[in-house]
Amino acid sequence: MKIRPVTLVLCLLLVAGAIAIALIAPDTMAAKQRLAVELSATPTPTADVRSMLQVTPDPNNTPTPTPLLLKLGAKNDEVRRLQQRLQELGYYHGEVDGQFGPGTRDAVVLFQAQHGLDADGIAGDTTRTRLYSSSAQPCQPTATPTPTAAALLKKGDRGEDVRRMQEALKALGYYNGAIDGDFGGGTEEAVRLFQRQNGLDVDGIAAKMTFSALYSENARQITLTPTPDPDSLPILVSRAHPIGENDWPRDLVKLANVVPSTVAKIKGSDIQGDRTAVNALVEMLAAANAQGVTNWQISAGYRSYQYQQQLFDRQVQEYRNQGFSQANAVSATRQTVADPGTSEHHTGLAFDVTSPGSVFKGTPEQVWLHRHCWEYGFIIRYQEDKEAITGYLAECWHIRYVGLPHSLDMRDRNLCLEEYLGDV
Repeated sequence: MKIRPVTLVLCLLLVAGAIAIALIAPDTMAAKQRLAVELSATPTPTADVRSMLQVTPDPNNTPTPTPLLLKLGAKNDEVRRLQQRLQELGYYHGEVDGQFGPGTRDAVVLFQAQHGLDADGIAGDTTRTRLYSSSAQPCQPTATPTPTAAALLKKGDRGEDVRRMQEALKALGYYNGAIDGDFGGGTEEAVRLFQRQNGLDVDGIAAKMTFSALYSENARQITLTPTPDPDSLPILVSRAHPIGENDWPRDLVKLANVVPSTVAKIKGSDIQGDRTAVNALVEMLAAANAQGVTNWQISAGYRSYQYQQQLFDRQVQEYRNQGFSQANAVSATRQTVADPGTSEHHTGLAFDVTSPGSVFKGTPEQVWLHRHCWEYGFIIRYQEDKEAITGYLAECWHIRYVGLPHSLDMRDRNLCLEEYLGDV
């Protein structure tokens, strides 16, 4: 019989499988026996806690609990309780929200300071014990501290120190401008007015003495200058009616601070004038500008006694340099320059009005001034046909404020000031 190849292969595979089983079987039986031994082994006993002794804690060895500290950043119910108590006593004025913020810290500091505790702003056991006790005292208000001012403030400065000064000046009635922290002309005039009414040196610069008076508890409210009586007669200042070295006007303003640059040029930044006269001057020149007459310059205003002395001496020396004797030099000087104490410029009511870059006489500005100044309370003080009475050569640029209705009356009656006052 012939054996097919497929059958032969199957037989061989069967033989190989039998051999493999014979080889593996012993190891499998051994593993099975070991497993049975392990399963039948006695388990490890579990400890019976019922048989143990109970340990009593040592009272002398009890751990110390961590102390409660309430400080900046804390947020819990204890903070809320703290805030409520501080609020009851008047130390805290914020929201009771359980958040320990800067306001709560400041309240704690204030409480601590008023109760002799370390004012660190941290609410520890000592602070809280005192706070919640019956011995806790209500808040005692302290006086508002004087603001710390800059060493010196002047025109052109800016910042919070200027703003604080403006607020103080406005509260007292000296300043009516914007609280903008900008030390401009209006602020300078307010400082000058405050200094004048408080017996200080009037320089418009706020320094130690000015700050001390301004921020003191007894800072003085502004004293309003009464409106001049229109029926009162103007003052006459001349050689026959001199004023003393200490007779100077009390309410001067700097023209550069109050005369708009669009109205007139101010020749010197320190030129001053009486406040009422300057206000009339601004009104007059604004009217001229509106009518197309625009080339104005203020060349002189108030002069101190000392400055007038310098002008007089300078002119005398010029004549001496030309060969004049002392007596002749003084005599010639008096034709154009007043002796100290006899100048109208001492009053702050007189101004020299010119046109920059040209001789004033014959200009549209000079013609307009001579025609209209009377309507605003001014007079042409030294006129050509009055030289024998006034004692001075004519000055077409020199105006003097006498107020209404005096100026109109003098114009209509063609009188100089001496004639108007009967001093002829």
